[in-house]
Amino acid sequence: MFGQFICALAQTFILFIPTKFSFVWFSEKQRSLANAIAIGSNFFGILLGSILSPIIVPDTSKIPLLLYLSVIPALLAGILSLGIRSAEPPTQSCKAVVHIPQPFLLSLKRLYRSKSYVVLFIGCGIAIGCFNALSTLVEQMMCPFGYDNVTVGICLGFFIGAGSLGSLVFGYFADRTGKLEEISKILYTASSVAYILIVLFIINRVPRYFIYFAFAFVGFVSLPLSPISMDLCLECVYPIPEATAIGINVMASQIIGILMVVIFPKFGRPLNEYETAIETCSRDTKDKIVALNYSIPLYIMAFIMVLMDRLPYELLFSIATHLDSPKDLCSLSRVSSVFLSVSRDDRIWKRLCYRLYNVNPPLDELKQNFYNLFTKILAPYGRYLGYWKSNEMYYGGLIHVQLNISEETIIGEKLNVVNVSDGIAQMFFADEDDSDDDGDADEEANESFFKSMYQKTKLFTIDSTSNQILCHQCDTVHNELPWIKTFDSNQQYFGLSHEALSVNERSLLVSHDHNFMEGPEGRDIYFSRNCLDGSTVYHPLSIPRPSTTNADHPLSRFNGLWIGSYGGHGLELIHVELCHDFICPATVDGRSKDVEIISNALVGRKISGDPNVPHSQISFVATHPIEVVDQNSPTSYEGIGQIAHTGYVDAQFIRSKILPISNDVLQVTWYALHHTSFFKRCSF
Repeated sequence: MFGQFICALAQTFILFIPTKFSFVWFSEKQRSLANAIAIGSNFFGILLGSILSPIIVPDTSKIPLLLYLSVIPALLAGILSLGIRSAEPPTQSCKAVVHIPQPFLLSLKRLYRSKSYVVLFIGCGIAIGCFNALSTLVEQMMCPFGYDNVTVGICLGFFIGAGSLGSLVFGYFADRTGKLEEISKILYTASSVAYILIVLFIINRVPRYFIYFAFAFVGFVSLPLSPISMDLCLECVYPIPEATAIGINVMASQIIGILMVVIFPKFGRPLNEYETAIETCSRDTKDKIVALNYSIPLYIMAFIMVLMDRLPYELLFSIATHLDSPKDLCSLSRVSSVFLSVSRDDRIWKRLCYRLYNVNPPLDELKQNFYNLFTKILAPYGRYLGYWKSNEMYYGGLIHVQLNISEETIIGEKLNVVNVSDGIAQMFFADEDDSDDDGDADEEANESFFKSMYQKTKLFTIDSTSNQILCHQCDTVHNELPWIKTFDSNQQYFGLSHEALSVNERSLLVSHDHNFMEGPEGRDIYFSRNCLDGSTVYHPLSIPRPSTTNADHPLSRFNGLWIGSYGGHGLELIHVELCHDFICPATVDGRSKDVEIISNALVGRKISGDPNVPHSQISFVATHPIEVVDQNSPTSYEGIGQIAHTGYVDAQFIRSKILPISNDVLQVTWYALHHTSFFKRCSF
């Protein structure tokens, strides 16, 4: 029993390591084939064992000999593994292979929050589970219909052998074409047909060569689903570690296979007189075995595979309406061909326009359907929507790029924060604390930052219909888009767009101050404005849109832009948002502590920045509510704040206290600095 346990434990590693191995060691054009060869080799070894075992063990007395012979290849593999000196190649196989360490529990939460992964988790689990159940119960399923052990063994040989061949063939085509989704659709559809054939052939006792063909067909199209589905899983959950994603997926297939093996016999029915006369289940055995007719389990297995490929439109639409991104939509379409028509439903694209870009225009302003709005305007230009920081200075040079629905244009405006004392008549903040009385002059002076305003200057306009850009500063129309680009033109669109990242991950795109760098990094989207005699480069602040699912949380009301006073550095802009699974720093006030993951934290991230703590860095975080004795007192929150010396040197987190005075005013106390800052909500 202990030996069986060790072997089973090793098998779990063998099942998911090939995908991680091929992802790290092979290029994109070799990865699918390498994964298919590795997984197919495992099943090919099972095939050899199934063929050689009856030859080596003609009777029970030879079982020890079989065990001794099995030690030889296992020992040889163990000796060869001692020569492995590195987990990664000296040179990365692909620029996209970047190890991003993440806590296991956080990775697990993100996996199950990815609806596309859950769909693949279920789909791949059922497909491979059916494969495992069929290979395990094949003798019990066939013997009631008169098929002897020799026929069953040959069927298993065709089943596994053709599956190994299919893995090589489809892995090769996947590498050459890169069309994983199309191949997976073909395999799911073909698997449905193959399982129907195998059920009909077994139950109707057709000639044996038809049975052999059916098993070969099932193996050829169902076994390749394992490596192809593993590759698809990595596509939809990157950058979550490969071992975690694949391990969970393998676990699903094993659990579903075990459930089928346990449950299917419950649906077996007693044999009738004819079946009792032809059954071979009790032949060549001394033990009395109760033979059952497995026709119902066979029909159930075929129905499951058909269901995976032919789901009702209403059910597919219901699933699609809960997807959060085009990538999730694409991943689901890989599971079912019917979803191709569902993916064009305009109600889905209306939700995506709002979910991803906060675009929810009135119908009278919309000149086209939401599918065209997304694909023709938001897909090419949506990545530029939001707030951007120039390389002009520490603070300043902030621009806001937004969509004009009625004119189908993208407008970029420069934002400057100025004081009332400057005498510029622009948009003032609505200050609820203002009154007609003069009040105390000192108090008015201390709260003068509440009377701030924005000055907006239009920089450029992009016409999405003609793809022309008007630069207002130099009054020049550009017929092409050479001055709006991504730093790495070879990078895929989904690798850089907002919809490829969850809400919490978008803010992590920019984790440095570009003023201290010679140029932008390859992962950063940027665009430059080349007109007159100069060139200005803008970098994304990656401000996430407020999540529509957080409306019930008490801290979600503080989502948005805020302006605050940091003393000598004047007025600064920060973006505040409720974030899930925030990882607290391990060191606060110079003291180390265990890493803590806060399920709901209010994170304030700098937009304009200053010479000490630059833009995009965390300013403060509210983590835990503080219990109050007086119920009439407002709820305050324990938290952390970030401080640093000039140049972002010796950056550290200190304890802080966040007190919401109202829905529009926040008070932040920095304990180590003995300083209190006030923040006022911004509204344009």
